[in-house]
Amino acid sequence: MNKHIIGIVAAATLSGAANAEAYDWNEARQNLTAKRQSLAAVAAFSAVGDLNGLEKAFDNALNNGLAVNELKELVLQLYAYTGFPRCLNAAATLEKVVKARQTAGKEDLTGPEPQKIPAGTDKYELGKKNLEVLVAGTLPSHPDAFIQDTDTFLKEHLFADIFARGVLTYQEREVGTVAALAALANVTPQLKAHMNLALNVGVTSKEMAGIMSVVKDSVGKKIAAYGLKAMNDVLAERAGK
Repeated sequence: MNKHIIGIVAAATLSGAANAEAYDWNEARQNLTAKRQSLAAVAAFSAVGDLNGLEKAFDNALNNGLAVNELKELVLQLYAYTGFPRCLNAAATLEKVVKARQTAGKEDLTGPEPQKIPAGTDKYELGKKNLEVLVAGTLPSHPDAFIQDTDTFLKEHLFADIFARGVLTYQEREVGTVAALAALANVTPQLKAHMNLALNVGVTSKEMAGIMSVVKDSVGKKIAAYGLKAMNDVLAERAGK
């Protein structure tokens, strides 16, 4: 993005973060398509374990044209960021919604099936390659880490086993991840990291503001304002490069 534009957006979001009452949340939300609004809402409700809100978000997402398999994929991915208890609860909620809609005679899209990793694939190198797309740069193999297997698990599992499945685009995956991490509110380093990844794969700063607006409607204005502050920091850092 042009550095001048980033600076303008950063200044605007900082004002919004500092004065959440004055921020135009509705205008920000319109920067997201209905599909991406739904992805963000599902991710936010799932992250905080609000199953009543999540049930409504799933129903709205299906009404907005998301496929069942796309929602399954988002639920599955988010376990890496919010834990298996949240994932299993979200999966059960999605199943409940899908069955209720089937009983009501609604026909929802099934969507594409997940891709399988070919036998014999070096999953570490595949995951590294996928992550390099997200970071927009090259990465070393097996760098030193305090807990060495954190690097291995991230590459082989998250960015190979999960990201190589297809179904959702990298942009869509990052929209969901940013919304979930923003909703958690206490994982700022990871939130900023994924905001950068989202921008690297084409999510715009305006769409990022839209995600925060969805988070505001899902989990509250205070948490969304923290998300806007994190977004402003990221944009300012990128503008200074």
